[in-house]
Amino acid sequence: MPKKISKKTKESGIIKKNQQKKSSVNSYKTISNKSSKNNKDKIKLHFYGAGKEVEGSCFLVEYKNEKILIDCGIRRDVRSQLNYQQLPFKAEEIKAVILTHAHIDHSGLMPLIYKKGFRGKIYATPPTIDFCTLLWDDAYNLMENAFEEQHSPLLYTREDVDEALNLFSPQPYYQEIGISQNISFVFYNAGHILGSAIVLLKIKKNNGQETKILFSGDLGNSFNLLLPDTDIISEEADYCLVESTYGDRIHEDAEIRKDLLEDVVEEIIANRGVLMIPVLAVERTQEILVELNELIVNHRVPLVPIFMDSPLAIKVTEVYQKYLNYIKIEAFKFVSNGRGLFNFPGLTFTLTTEESKAINAVPPPKVILAGSGSSEGGRILHHEKRYLPDPHSVLLIVSYQAKNSLGRQLLEGVSEVEIHNETIKVNCRVEQITGYSAHADQKMLLNWIKELRFRLKKLFVVHGEEAAANTLAQKVRDNFGIITEVPNNGDWVELD
Repeated sequence: MPKKISKKTKESGIIKKNQQKKSSVNSYKTISNKSSKNNKDKIKLHFYGAGKEVEGSCFLVEYKNEKILIDCGIRRDVRSQLNYQQLPFKAEEIKAVILTHAHIDHSGLMPLIYKKGFRGKIYATPPTIDFCTLLWDDAYNLMENAFEEQHSPLLYTREDVDEALNLFSPQPYYQEIGISQNISFVFYNAGHILGSAIVLLKIKKNNGQETKILFSGDLGNSFNLLLPDTDIISEEADYCLVESTYGDRIHEDAEIRKDLLEDVVEEIIANRGVLMIPVLAVERTQEILVELNELIVNHRVPLVPIFMDSPLAIKVTEVYQKYLNYIKIEAFKFVSNGRGLFNFPGLTFTLTTEESKAINAVPPPKVILAGSGSSEGGRILHHEKRYLPDPHSVLLIVSYQAKNSLGRQLLEGVSEVEIHNETIKVNCRVEQITGYSAHADQKMLLNWIKELRFRLKKLFVVHGEEAAANTLAQKVRDNFGIITEVPNNGDWVELD
């Protein structure tokens, strides 16, 4: 069961709203209903990303002369024109940035923020900092490749990446951290990826009262094999921003997803095919490895060559080994013969290009895990070019597929795709197991929100495609009676 974090004290509050109007500073609109006559002690919350989309999370909290960012993410396709838009705030005016986790759609614009003048602290958990070191470097490499191939401009330099990394301030869970005299925060465990955090932001106001804003970041799947359950925050927040990636869907349960994985591995062995699994480097890779470990050591599937073909995922797995104290004790039941969580018979890590190419010489059946998770780049594309036309093979989708990505096209059943300027027929079967998602599904999200219902003045549903966000918002209104809104990018609101 999720860990419940509660407070004995309970404060009352009256909902105050603002009228929709144009800002005098820019063209963004408020999403409240009634204009405040006295806003000297008001808090402004700006939605600069993840409004009716699942990428680019960026929220700015403004109180008096202090501006704090919670997350500052990039679109995963580094070539996206949205990444090149002018920043909607002055980077040099940002006092601090709090990162919920390392995924680049939550952290990847930090080198650009540095380039534009930010020199404050970046607060994050220790695993998040280690992951950012790897993920920001990978994003820069992709950007360099795009520059060489398509002459896409570089957002920032390698020096900007290095200097931004120097601004990190590592912080633990459950400890209140002061940013200024007025603003502090606490990290709670989000259960999404190693070191991921829920942020409870606390703002002390002139009238002596304290306003608490809860930022969910990305909330974890309660069937996660590696991480402790997501903390449920009880009676804490006045306002909340909650993600909605799977706000309109329910995952398979843990046993069903394992059975499905077992079935597809057995199928490719019987058909002498290739199982291709596009994976995200952080969390999805490690969880699939642990699941395959359990299936093999318990003889639920025959031994088969399994290749972890992603340099980034291999390096990320080393970070998991470094922070075993963040992993729940139950995960270690899968360890056998002293091999460790992420090593078992038949598994080969292919770090170099030569090792990756050598996979082709291994006859089927075989299993290949490779990045990227949405088939937008990386080594998975080479394997897809080779095996998508093979009717004996299977492409297994275990991650969220971003809109318009190659993975999304394959999932939607296209008969051919373009990879490396070649047209590739799709004759293999494409399967999906949603239960391995690192995101909470609709039921889990509602369970997390439920504990906030008595105190919460307003809920903002973010980080989900419009249909998913609207579905979750309506469920919250119907089930809990919480005033709930789905903001657009660029909206802002005044908070009491």
